[in-house]
Amino acid sequence: MSRRRHDRWLLIRLAAQNVGRRRLRAIFLGVAVMLGVGIGFASFVAGWALRDGMARSFSRMGADLLVVPRATLVNITASLLTVQPTDETLPADLVQRIAAIPGVAQVAPQRIVPALVEGHDVNLIAFDPAQDFSVQSWVEARQVGALEGLIAGAALSARFGETLSVCGMPMRVSARLGKTGVGPFDESYFLTFAALADIVSFCRTSDARAAAKPAAPAQRDNAPAINGMRHGDAKVCSGDLPLDRVSAFLLQLSPSAKMEEVKFGLAQLADIKIVEGNGVLTSSRQALSALLIGIAAFTAFQLIALLILVSLLFSAIVQERYREVGLLRAMGAQPNQVMTIILAEAAVITALGGLAGLGFGAAVLLTFARSLGFYFALLGVPFSWPSAAVLQIGAGLAIVFSAVLGLVGAFLPAWRVRRMAPYALIQAEGR
Repeated sequence: MSRRRHDRWLLIRLAAQNVGRRRLRAIFLGVAVMLGVGIGFASFVAGWALRDGMARSFSRMGADLLVVPRATLVNITASLLTVQPTDETLPADLVQRIAAIPGVAQVAPQRIVPALVEGHDVNLIAFDPAQDFSVQSWVEARQVGALEGLIAGAALSARFGETLSVCGMPMRVSARLGKTGVGPFDESYFLTFAALADIVSFCRTSDARAAAKPAAPAQRDNAPAINGMRHGDAKVCSGDLPLDRVSAFLLQLSPSAKMEEVKFGLAQLADIKIVEGNGVLTSSRQALSALLIGIAAFTAFQLIALLILVSLLFSAIVQERYREVGLLRAMGAQPNQVMTIILAEAAVITALGGLAGLGFGAAVLLTFARSLGFYFALLGVPFSWPSAAVLQIGAGLAIVFSAVLGLVGAFLPAWRVRRMAPYALIQAEGR
């Protein structure tokens, strides 16, 4: 075992010496790898940051389509598409049928219910954080971790971290939204469907306790619902609120979807109304999504071209060293050992080029963030660096890819030399 380790270390040292013997050639090859890996790493990080920024910006534009009950009123603005407070609802399980329609990328259900918050009549808008693509994009201040409790609209005076009484149940303000300019958003509290179910359960328990006790003067903390605090016949803070109903489904289309085809599919559903958002914004979002896919494909082709370049360079390097390889074989070197030397040399050069490429990519990213990053920020597309974990994974993948690039590029030339006889290698260089 120790003998094999010694032989491997000797082969690696020989490969490193070969790199030093052809410094200029190794430098040119390393620079080519550095440029390819650096641009690839910078494209990955910048694309990740801009993708998140654009997804956040386009999410603030609201839904492409809105599916609501037939009698529901809808408010359409240049940036949002929201439902007016209504008692009309649809079955919650309709989300599965809508999501199955070709061209629908995301479906976000919402439920609007009236409630008492600190004795004032307000609207609660329930949503599913896992499916939502509009509410959370407007969050400006939030607690660490999952969204729990209430999310206050921009027009409300509730402070971040404050505990409020919602139908008598204490709930903490865990986040605040930025100003949208749309009344149903700015003047409402948002919460998850799970939190809404907790409120309904609390109201149901409170109603049961009140029915079991004799009538007594209303206390301050147990005030009855104020007259007029209801949407139609829907009771405020009612324990009988059905939880399997929603007020609207917000739809976001896939990049290749056609609006008319999706609307035709939705028209097969009964007792609904389809409301179309801003068509220009929808087209812009779909076009930019396709552009990001094109950039990723361009980067992939660039790396393939770099792989072909490395393979051609090592073909020339191995060919001009036929005599040297033939002498090694004549002195007793095994074909696998010769192949190991060539592959190790390629891996060393490309790995060093990959390390240099990380520095080059970081410089490109800093330049991008200080120039085009500010420009995108002015357009409302924030450039936010990915998390440390994403950067570490990207850097590790870049180094591993550069080493694998050398191994794959040099494999075919090394395999050809491995199959040649020693005398043929010695004679080939003299021809």
